[in-house]
Amino acid sequence: MACLALLVFLILQLLPAGFFYEPLQVAGQCEAQVTGQVSRQIQKEDKTQLYIKDCQVQCEDIQFETRQILVYLTGSADYPVGTNLSLSGTIYPIEEPTNPGQFNSRLYYGGKGISYTFYAKTARAAGGSPAFIRTKLLALKERIQKVYENVLSEQDCGLMEAMVLGAKEGLDSEIKELYQKNGIAHVLAISGLHISLVGMGLYRMLRRLTGSCLAAGIPSVLFLFAYGWMTGASISTVRAALMCTLAILADLAGRTYDMLTGIGFSALILMLTNPLSARQSAFLLSYGAVTAIALLVPIWKLYRKKSGRILEALSVSFSVLLVTFPLLLCFFYEYPLYSVLLNLLVIPLMSILMVCGILCGVLGLFCLPAARFFGGFCHLILGIYEWTGTKCLSLPGAVLPMGSPDRWKVVLYYLVLCVGLVMLYRERRKKKYWRKKEDFSPRGAVLAGTLGPLLFCGLLLCLRVCSGFSATMLDVGQGDAVCMRTPSGSVCLYDGGSSNVKSVGNYRILPYLRWSGVTALDYIFVSHMDQDHINGIRELVEGERSAGGLPIRHAVLPDLAVRDEAYLELEALLKEAEIPVLYMGAGDVLEEKDCSFTCLWPKKGAASEDRNDLSLVLLAEYKEFQMLLTGDIGTEAEKQLVSSGLLREVEVLKTAHHGSKYSSAEAFLQSIRPAVSLISCSATNRYGHPGEETLQRLTDAGSRIYITKDQGAVRVWTDGKIVKVSPAG
Repeated sequence: MACLALLVFLILQLLPAGFFYEPLQVAGQCEAQVTGQVSRQIQKEDKTQLYIKDCQVQCEDIQFETRQILVYLTGSADYPVGTNLSLSGTIYPIEEPTNPGQFNSRLYYGGKGISYTFYAKTARAAGGSPAFIRTKLLALKERIQKVYENVLSEQDCGLMEAMVLGAKEGLDSEIKELYQKNGIAHVLAISGLHISLVGMGLYRMLRRLTGSCLAAGIPSVLFLFAYGWMTGASISTVRAALMCTLAILADLAGRTYDMLTGIGFSALILMLTNPLSARQSAFLLSYGAVTAIALLVPIWKLYRKKSGRILEALSVSFSVLLVTFPLLLCFFYEYPLYSVLLNLLVIPLMSILMVCGILCGVLGLFCLPAARFFGGFCHLILGIYEWTGTKCLSLPGAVLPMGSPDRWKVVLYYLVLCVGLVMLYRERRKKKYWRKKEDFSPRGAVLAGTLGPLLFCGLLLCLRVCSGFSATMLDVGQGDAVCMRTPSGSVCLYDGGSSNVKSVGNYRILPYLRWSGVTALDYIFVSHMDQDHINGIRELVEGERSAGGLPIRHAVLPDLAVRDEAYLELEALLKEAEIPVLYMGAGDVLEEKDCSFTCLWPKKGAASEDRNDLSLVLLAEYKEFQMLLTGDIGTEAEKQLVSSGLLREVEVLKTAHHGSKYSSAEAFLQSIRPAVSLISCSATNRYGHPGEETLQRLTDAGSRIYITKDQGAVRVWTDGKIVKVSPAG
């Protein structure tokens, strides 16, 4: 069963993910009418989230069906599961990521059978019969949530709702980040540990009370799936529920439960019902962890005579680490150094916390004083988690930025691990069936011979070799962000903002930097103070001093005579964060070996009513390569640059003002004659960027044009002579 699951898994990895996506019927947002049936309802503070299945969509002249849509309604609404709804509003196709490191919404929601989100303006019930059991389960969930709200603090309430009920809406963002940075965020999800504890605990209790496996097994299995559905039916929840069900059925049949069979059986069910699940982080990490426990933990027993609980727990943590380490780097790009040790405390206390949390929620339905009693234990354990997590992050090297490893390194690591497992199991069989000492290798020899190459491959995963000069123009929607890396390893960011992507710093720019393995930003160049150039930078600065934040060593602003309110606010924010601020004017140069950044504009102490025309214009040079970054300058600034005589021919131009028809004039382009022009803009911008006139002028100048709305993020790499331009990633 396990081998069959592995074969199916490998086949699914070889097939492109797009093979399993539902084809999108609309390319962008549009007004639409939707009818369908409510399959799940989630209440949030200021909106209601609905999962609508079996949908009929009428969008302009297109009519189509889709399996499921995620609907957002403003305010509170109550539509029981099973209700048919007719909605009108705006539909949005869920798109694939356009930047390296960006969260893959298409894969995540595709795993739930969702291809569109819908923001409803009106909603009307159109019949249907409410699903009695599922409606009652959601009502029970809401009642338990109210118990937590009554007896726990706001922070503890959000944590317990996430851990016991799978509701993450009330999680405090700082606490969530604390758990993530420490590598203990798994306790915030309904995991296999939760399900095993609850399901198998109930089964053993009922079996003792009734004396019958059948009388205990049937209600336990029903409870497992009811609880799993109520808490969101995540991949790890379904896996654990299926494995527990198989263990209960084995006991009913008088058979022995085999963990590998349970792993293979549950994985096959998940992969065959939803092939996209095999690519999701939840699937890979969940199955990686249980496979490590099933295969590796028994091996350690051969190399130690007796061990206490601490060594037993360490062997489990180390086994899980060996299997999941490449996956952690692939999905999170960093590793919490002390997570293995911290989990030695977190996981044992988790069992106590879950029992107290469940008793607090259930008893609170009848007796609030009893709920407060168990809520006190929850508060104590959660306080221990927070205190130890904070202390761990204060230690040196708490979070190690590694970046995303190359795929060939990941494959090599797992090949070496598989070969090592075969060798270790062969040795195990010798020790089990052969009696003569001379028939098998000295104690630990095979183990050392296996771990050595594996540790080397682990170090190889963390090793990143950067050569030459690179510049990546990120897709930030209607905005600008260019990340440059010099041959000496310095990392510079030129602008960072967007007018139509929310939290662009945290969701587009920072993930790319993490994916690249950036440990610090050496320079942030701010061209000018429009929000579509600086709001992402503000987010980076605000998070710089938080636990695991990305350090910023210098910020560079244009040296202006008149500094408006936005300039002063950003300047004050940088100084509050204790980030050294440098001021550049025409003629100033930042340089290091073979690489320099020369300011061509504006002149020192310049003043203008047009903020765009005071944009910081930089010429980046590496050996024979030149790249010009122009902010949002317009025709007037371009004329003065042409007359200054400072311009020269460049290989790459970061086109001014998102390709506006009022920038990149013919005389300016004739002075620089760019071989490549990069344009950053959104497909849905209301300004008409890029202008057709500008595109024609760039084409006439002999320039190849790359636009983020069409190509996504674009990477330029050069060794100082040869220049390569390609989609980033």
